[in-house]
Amino acid sequence: MARPFLIRGRAVPLARYLAEEEIEGLVACSCIGNEVTIDLGDTRIMVALSDLAGVVRLDFHMVQDGPAKARSWSRRLPGESEAREVAARIARDVRTLERELEPLRRRPPEGPDRRGPVA
Repeated sequence: MARPFLIRGRAVPLARYLAEEEIEGLVACSCIGNEVTIDLGDTRIMVALSDLAGVVRLDFHMVQDGPAKARSWSRRLPGESEAREVAARIARDVRTLERELEPLRRRPPEGPDRRGPVA
């Protein structure tokens, strides 16, 4: 006997298209309900999807296990955007963020808490 599955949420159809996007350093990706989580080597990006007045809103939140501070930003797409377009927009933002973080990974900023003990 086949078991019925209930699939809800805007993020579920994105999984297929995100898998086709080239995201360098991708460790894991999950699309559950209205949330997408993308794990890179030292960075986690969470994207909440919502439909508001004919617009698809993407709320990004990034945390890194490294020198970068957490940050959040939003994008808006037309409400009739298909899953492929939404996935492409998410991947584009992830790739842009990766380019921005690369210099920090190579040479973390120095500050009072980054220096060794004073002799």
